Amino acid sequence: MEYLLSRGGIIIYPLLISSLVALTIIIERFYQFIRIPRQLPDKLMEVIKENIALKKYKEAASLCEGKGPTARILKRGIINAHKDPEDIEKLMEELKWDEFPRLEKHLEGLNFVGKISPSLGLLGTVTGMIKTFQALSLNGEPQELAAGISEALITTAVGLIISIPTLAAYYYFINKIKQMINHTEKREIELLNFISEHRIVNDTEIYSVGRERSEVQA
Repeated sequence: MEYLLSRGGIIIYPLLISSLVALTIIIERFYQFIRIPRQLPDKLMEVIKENIALKKYKEAASLCEGKGPTARILKRGIINAHKDPEDIEKLMEELKWDEFPRLEKHLEGLNFVGKISPSLGLLGTVTGMIKTFQALSLNGEPQELAAGISEALITTAVGLIISIPTLAAYYYFINKIKQMINHTEKREIELLNFISEHRIVNDTEIYSVGRERSEVQA
């Protein structure tokens, strides 16, 4: 660290600050992603549907508690299962716009650090070469020339060292969020189809019962 501060010039300071910001965001996001379930297991989904089929909506909704954003979105659909499928879908979509942006918190900052770090490194390269040419114009000592070249190379290397893992972490998180969104949409469709089919069955049963009563009375 002392070597970087002494040889990296003034540009090394914003680079080191950027690295600390990126590291903080990465650790915080990893903690959040590890802590929350990213998918709703098939077995749990089957149990939820079984409860809905038995009209145990409270039990079905309680199974979604503490199971992550996908489960919370499905819970919104379950507690509104008495409404039209279009209305249920809108309510779940509304909650989805609240849930997933929370997972993207600070990721734009991570993307910014990853993209600006090489530019800061390039700026350090330019300042280092300026010092080198100034030393040449004044017939400077070899140590002065080496200091300028060293600053140019160090800042370029540090900028790339920060940028590569930072952008890798950013795209990793974005990819995980996309997978969660796709999984949630799949579960939403599965729930809506099940509720719709269940309603059709109920309507058929009601119609059959009503018809049997009419025939008996006749």
